[in-house]
Amino acid sequence: MKTLNKVCFAICMICILFAVVTSISMIWTPGIDELKWRLLATDGVVFLGSVSTMTVAKAYGGRQMD
Repeated sequence: MKTLNKVCFAICMICILFAVVTSISMIWTPGIDELKWRLLATDGVVFLGSVSTMTVAKAYGGRQMD
């Protein structure tokens, strides 16, 4: 479970960094196209999935499943 938590944490950090860079480029680019919005939305979905996985792993990681 510790490995899963580390992987999810790393994915969360990468998603946050990517979202910040994409958001800044969307602000400063004069012609915003659909691709950037799709990239940002995809990053959000991956981030939320990773956070959800990490939350479940922390909640049930210490318990023994029978």
